[in-house]
Amino acid sequence: MSADVNILGETWLTCKEYIAPKDRQAAADHMISVVADHTITERDLKALGGFDAYLGRAVKEYLGDDDQESIYDEDNEDDDY
Repeated sequence: MSADVNILGETWLTCKEYIAPKDRQAAADHMISVVADHTITERDLKALGGFDAYLGRAVKEYLGDDDQESIYDEDNEDDDY
């Protein structure tokens, strides 16, 4: 995982605290859409999806990979990365 992915993930985790819970998935979807429009590899995009459940769902939806195993283990949602 590149340093850029770590920075994006940490930024998301910080910002999501200020986003109403009902709006977090839409915000994560938008973030993944913006990030994917830039030069990020699919591997790094999937790594970014591992930061939390919101980003994990957004990446799965963006990639359209319904058969893929869960990118993010929702049991570990409160873990620090």
